Amino acid sequence: MRRDRSGEHDPRIGGLAFDDMVDQHWESVYRLAYHLCGNVHDAQDLAQETFSKAFSAKTSFKPGTNLRAWLHRIASNAFLDLRRRRKTARATTMESEPPVTQPDAAQGNELMQMLTQAIQQLDDTQRTIFLLRTQDDMSFREIAELCQTTEETARWHMLQARRKLMKQLEGKV
Repeated sequence: MRRDRSGEHDPRIGGLAFDDMVDQHWESVYRLAYHLCGNVHDAQDLAQETFSKAFSAKTSFKPGTNLRAWLHRIASNAFLDLRRRRKTARATTMESEPPVTQPDAAQGNELMQMLTQAIQQLDDTQRTIFLLRTQDDMSFREIAELCQTTEETARWHMLQARRKLMKQLEGKV
């Protein structure tokens, strides 16, 4: 590990200073946390916990690997830890909606609410894979690495998630 001028260990992760890493990846980590938790408060806590754990475990990051995938894995594991601690499944509606940029905001808002509720009803694995694929444009290879599974299994979970969502939204959209 490199040392800085004062002789301390270099606090960089993936070639970025900690505050730069947070700036570049906060939105992505927060978005995943928000979709996993379903509410603003828990998502903010989970995102903060993710970066705190990342800083604590910075020596475990392997240079040349995908920093975003590593952070998402930490966030997913932190979410699962939170769920285990609470020992209750959550399927709540969103406390505040993300901004809608569609011409008909009322219709778009209603559609977003239905979709968000349907996504929250997916099991944790399917919801995580669906969101990583659709919201963060991650490849199935990256998703498989993050979820510690095979690409085929990640594809299968995505297919199951799509089928469940289509069934839940059938006739409503």
